[in-house]
Amino acid sequence: MALKLRLKPCERVVINGCVVQNENRRYTLTISNFAQIIRGSDILQEEDAVTPVRRAYFLIQSMLLDPTVAAGGSGAAAEMMAQLYTTFTRPDIQDRIARAMGHIGERDYYKALSALRPVMEYEGTLLSPSPPAVAAPSIQTGAVDHHAGG
Repeated sequence: MALKLRLKPCERVVINGCVVQNENRRYTLTISNFAQIIRGSDILQEEDAVTPVRRAYFLIQSMLLDPTVAAGGSGAAAEMMAQLYTTFTRPDIQDRIARAMGHIGERDYYKALSALRPVMEYEGTLLSPSPPAVAAPSIQTGAVDHHAGG
């Protein structure tokens, strides 16, 4: 099944390490096979990776964007995920972390990032002195939910 990406004006998407930027109007791209894809709005900047979940997210994101990081980063990612799993006690959060670990094992890094977004939001509520007005301000969660192909 093909994946359709609906891009907003001037929106960026990274496909297999290549940055694609839309022009000034909406456009739809169809991806017919499996590809490592992440929307620009889902990219976490390195300087924002200041908490344990955000550091794990950033490492997995780096694995998605750079095959050389992916080749050497799976051990570190597995260790980070194991630490997060034992740190959080809420079953739904542990389930998200376990799903992320499974996706990392399948080298489906985008799905791993998607699984971690709610964990990152929950971590933010734990670290915030007051309830957050917006979840994960440097990341938008309305992104692609699956990859095309297999």
